[in-house]
Amino acid sequence: MIWADKSGNIGWQSVGIAPIRKNFSGLVPVPGDGRYEWAGFLPIKEKPHSYNPPEGFIATANNDLIPLDYTHMDAVGFVWADPYRWSRISEVLGSGRKFAIADLMRLQTDYLSIPARQLVPLLRDVPAGSDATERARQLLLHWDFMLDKSSSAAGLYEAWYRRLAANVAASVIPAAARPFFRSLGTKNMIDHVVSPTAAFGTNPVAARDSMLVRSLDEAVAEMTKRFGANPDNWTWGQNSYHHVTITHPLSAVVDGTTRAKLDVGPAPRGGDGNTVGATGGGENQTSGASFRIVVDLADWESAVGINTPGQSGNPDDPHYRDLFPLWANDRYFGVPFAKDRVSASGTLTVLTPAR
Repeated sequence: MIWADKSGNIGWQSVGIAPIRKNFSGLVPVPGDGRYEWAGFLPIKEKPHSYNPPEGFIATANNDLIPLDYTHMDAVGFVWADPYRWSRISEVLGSGRKFAIADLMRLQTDYLSIPARQLVPLLRDVPAGSDATERARQLLLHWDFMLDKSSSAAGLYEAWYRRLAANVAASVIPAAARPFFRSLGTKNMIDHVVSPTAAFGTNPVAARDSMLVRSLDEAVAEMTKRFGANPDNWTWGQNSYHHVTITHPLSAVVDGTTRAKLDVGPAPRGGDGNTVGATGGGENQTSGASFRIVVDLADWESAVGINTPGQSGNPDDPHYRDLFPLWANDRYFGVPFAKDRVSASGTLTVLTPAR
């Protein structure tokens, strides 16, 4: 994603740990006999674009930004990420205030969950059936919706969200279609929960409320089994829950000593796949940004960035994993721009071709 404010600060976040969801122009296979070859390339100015938008910024997060009246819909994809990360970026940048480097650093690693902000309030008027579930309900209702790695409410929410998503899918996806649709996706699931339809039964609202509590019961049972009955141990970011381990391709075929040199991690992580600081929806983070940078175009030397795990592919090199602790804790380092600063910042490797 890339954005700029009126003071000239620019933020950019790219993805590097693993591929993220991409858009595909073709939704079904076609014969490779030449009948479906590309007809050419669209001129740059005919591609979807925005120039000097009235908001004062451009924000993207793999979501659908194609105008409804776009004339080349046959040349773009139809599979997009849910809009929550984009919504949060737009919410912050659209506040009307000016932003400094530190503000954009916080935004790139922001862990506020808009899905949680939509789902949790539905529990306000739905009393639980047991003391343990009632304590869990109160924990969520008094939560700030931040998926901080040290938050027990965040850990409970993620378990509840998974059970709720599975239960909603089982209710609204026809049995014959379930082999082809394993889940609804976050936005579709939330739409069904917020505005329940006849797919929930003859009394959709009551059935929805019952599902909210049943899913919370299941989440409490799961968290208790995994981490004990004390909610203080349910923190979202822990090595046995939401964490990151970067596994080397050879990890599975080497001995333990070598594996310890090749793999990097684990480290606790906050966020999830729907937060601006994207860390994936699984328990081991396999997607999200490995590289981030924030640049003030009026002062290039103030640029800061994040990268992981290091600058060397040699496990014996001290720079193989030295950036990982900074990245895992959302900490930035200075990115020098001037030639003298760059040349003085580390070692120099010269590659000379054989003669």
